[in-house]
Amino acid sequence: TLRCTRCKTTCYCSVACQTEDWKAHRLICKPYVPDNSTSDKPNGPGVLESKVTCNDVAQPKRVFLRDLRNNSISDGDELQGTVVQMRNPGKFFIHIQSKEMTETLRNITMELQKTYGSSHAVEYKPEIWEICAVRFSLDQNWYRGEMMSVDLDRQTAKALYIDFGNEEDVTFDRLRPLPANIDTAPPFALQCRVAGVTALMGAWSGECAIAVRHLVAGKNLTFTVVESRNSSTLLAVDAHLSALGKNLSTFLIDQGYAVKEHTPTKPRTEQDITALMTASFENFKRLSSGKNENTEAQPPEPLTQGVGDTFTAIVTHLQSPSEIICQKLENASIIQQLQMSLREHCAKTQSSEDFRPAPGTVCCSLFSEDKQWYRAKVLAYSSEDRVCVGYIDFGNSEEVTLNHLRPISVDLLVLATQAIPCNLAGVKPTSDTWSDEAVLMLKHLVCNRFIKVEILGQRDKMALVSLVDESSDPQINIAELLVTTGYAAVDNMETEEDAREGLGSGNTVDTQSLNKLQWSCVELPIDGQKVVLVISVLETPGEFYCYNYNSEGMQTLAELSSALMKHCKTARTSFSPVVGEPCCALYSGDARWYRAMVQSVEGTGKASVCFVDYGNSCEVEVGHLRAIHPSMLKHPFQAIRCWLAGVEPVGGQWSKEAVQRFRALCVGKQLNARVLSITERGYGVELECGDHSVAAMIISEQLAQPFGQETRAAVQTASASGPAEAAPVQMPVPAKNPPLTELLAVTGKKATPLQTTIASFALDWKTLALPCNETFQPQVAAVVSPSLFFVMNPRKVNVEALQAVMKDVAQYCSRGPQANQSTPPHGAACCAQFSGDKNWYRAVVLDTTSTHVSVVYADYGNTERVPLSSILPIPNELLQHPLQIARCALSGKECFPAMWPPEVLELFKIQLSSRVQASVESFDGVFNLLMLTQHTGQWGSNINTVILGAVQKSPIRAGIDVLAQVTQAPPQGQTQASSAATSSTDTGKTPLGLIGAALGQSE
Repeated sequence: TLRCTRCKTTCYCSVACQTEDWKAHRLICKPYVPDNSTSDKPNGPGVLESKVTCNDVAQPKRVFLRDLRNNSISDGDELQGTVVQMRNPGKFFIHIQSKEMTETLRNITMELQKTYGSSHAVEYKPEIWEICAVRFSLDQNWYRGEMMSVDLDRQTAKALYIDFGNEEDVTFDRLRPLPANIDTAPPFALQCRVAGVTALMGAWSGECAIAVRHLVAGKNLTFTVVESRNSSTLLAVDAHLSALGKNLSTFLIDQGYAVKEHTPTKPRTEQDITALMTASFENFKRLSSGKNENTEAQPPEPLTQGVGDTFTAIVTHLQSPSEIICQKLENASIIQQLQMSLREHCAKTQSSEDFRPAPGTVCCSLFSEDKQWYRAKVLAYSSEDRVCVGYIDFGNSEEVTLNHLRPISVDLLVLATQAIPCNLAGVKPTSDTWSDEAVLMLKHLVCNRFIKVEILGQRDKMALVSLVDESSDPQINIAELLVTTGYAAVDNMETEEDAREGLGSGNTVDTQSLNKLQWSCVELPIDGQKVVLVISVLETPGEFYCYNYNSEGMQTLAELSSALMKHCKTARTSFSPVVGEPCCALYSGDARWYRAMVQSVEGTGKASVCFVDYGNSCEVEVGHLRAIHPSMLKHPFQAIRCWLAGVEPVGGQWSKEAVQRFRALCVGKQLNARVLSITERGYGVELECGDHSVAAMIISEQLAQPFGQETRAAVQTASASGPAEAAPVQMPVPAKNPPLTELLAVTGKKATPLQTTIASFALDWKTLALPCNETFQPQVAAVVSPSLFFVMNPRKVNVEALQAVMKDVAQYCSRGPQANQSTPPHGAACCAQFSGDKNWYRAVVLDTTSTHVSVVYADYGNTERVPLSSILPIPNELLQHPLQIARCALSGKECFPAMWPPEVLELFKIQLSSRVQASVESFDGVFNLLMLTQHTGQWGSNINTVILGAVQKSPIRAGIDVLAQVTQAPPQGQTQASSAATSSTDTGKTPLGLIGAALGQSE
């Protein structure tokens, strides 16, 4: 006979009989109240009790967590463990991998089975937080559990299995007091949270829990204890994810699931995103079992940018001035090719019901507006069959149905994400949030336009930028316009790096600190030691400026240039120049800042400065000067004032021919130099070009005479033991040349047979000589200025020979040559790794920063900006086959300026964008000198004449006699003497304009 275990009054003949009667019996069934405390405790209709009597179990003392031993875990410990239960990043449990732990847990479990495995139900009312023996519903075994909550009315409790981390609702008949003979070991499931982060929206989303569970569940990881709380029962930990190469906390922040602790979260502009993210987990979970979750398609790396980078862009998405997405205009062709590949891929891929991509993965999505396919990241599931996706190359998002998604191939994930998140620098909302009017005004100013973007820093994982509309007249600075029109307020421009370095806009250099500034100049050895020098500014053989050529110095100067740009953009205080003191000066030719020495201050609001790293001088407005920070004076001034020892001019003055010959022998080359004397004019040096003495060559050509012509014997004395009449001066004599914005990259010596395998950044690469007096339509590969541009070889290419060269390049670069640690010089040949296919090609350097290099691929004609790590020096053997780009300049370059006005450079590029015919007038051994003609309709115009006329009309022309810089014959109406006096030459170059200014001077 069986009876109800709850009321113990109603009897049944079988379990089936009791089950059938339960619907009615449950209305009158009341718990049985026994006469003693050891009677059985019934719970529910499904448990039947036999009338067989069992022995009562003595009730031991109640046990709580405080009665268990503490973990001996301290901050900084590293734990090798496995995640056994993952709720979310704020609560998960790990098992430490330990034989001792495994054995102890096994013993506890076996002891509980022995004690309660054959026992009958007894009444036991637990207390909240009590540690009890709990019978698990799935395997009916007994385990230790902590009572998280107790409901006496329903006779149920929520139990946390402290050795495994899972929870379960249990009835009282599945509970027993913890026996006294059970080991008081601490919980073996250690409760943890990810250290240093909090949920973005205050609560962890389902999408986040899924993503983290995929990464860590069941995996063996090394956890670092950052903080332990409550006697080590709650651990703040972090773990390195080797598959991603980053920590778990970093992954959560990068994916937008979390923010750093104590970082205020920004309010969302779309309120429905919160609800969408909350429901995402449940919507994705439904119907996902056994489906293709696309977990292998992870987002590609973001497009890398550096502080100081400037590029033309288009705005593809805009939420507010703090949330702008743009694309580089120079990448338009790459994006177009990507779209074509996506279209071809998706045309071959059919929709599948088994494709259900997990949040955070990347797939192909059909955009609703233009019905084209784009790369998209799955953000969340708004329902079982609708998904919110974000287009990673454009920044916008939308909700689509699952049948509008396709799996993406691996090769379509190689290209970096093209959307660049930006934050407009220098502005903030006039209230707590950006007004709708401000957003509409910004859209009117930047959308559907080409915008110049300059990266000033980083804030909140976004590029802090300035935006300028160059198409308007005058140009419009977007931030300044928003402030002046009242749509925005002025904000400080402190970046994350400024905050770390303490050099933000709040730190300025006051005038008093200038008295404490200390600086030094580069000195040459005077013990007869030979050094390698490069001429940067050339007046005459009796006066020129040079620098000591080494890759480390060039790298330091490039880094200093970036630091100067950042410092001067944030230094807004007024500055009063002091003669003889260093400062930062803005050069109007390229709008960049350089170290300078104040030479004089005019009453007209202008000052004359010498650019101490290049040796040339110019007049600038006082408003274009800034105080210099002492840290920027640690690197010695690089310009060294020199004169050629052992010679003097014929007739007392250097002739134009002598200057030109000296220029041809020295400019664009590394020169072996030895100091013979020091005077008030600087260092008297002996120069060797190759194995030949420069002084001897110009003397033999009767362009100079030995020093002290009357007594030739004095030449030997003066050369060998000239007395040091004065110490080297710290400030060079002012020159009238415009400043050189980069050090000149120069030609190395030709390799001997023992040096043929040595790789270098060669500037003496042999360019193609284009056919003279033949008219052809040029394919322009890259434009630096009218003095230097590159044209593809118009002749038929020897494909087999070129393929052989490409194979040799691949073999050389695949051998793993030593990684490049120096900045390559402008105009140098190199090997560059193309981002599109990760293959190596021959290239020529166009521009450099401290972290990136702009190159033109020398056999294909396309250009790209690549990281410095993607550049390698090139062996001479790989340059034997000519590069397929030809180095060119407009003919008539003897009348060209050393510094090109920006408006003329823009005009030249516009001229080349139309239909142009070219003819080669001559080849001077370095440049193909071209005559270009633009054809529009029935008319044609001579581009050479147009450019020269634009130079003569330029406002800069009135202040600086730029045409005299490279004069090889006096212009009409100018005397020979005045020509020689003003024929000084800048042999350096600006980043965009004068790479070939030095290389092209030799005859």
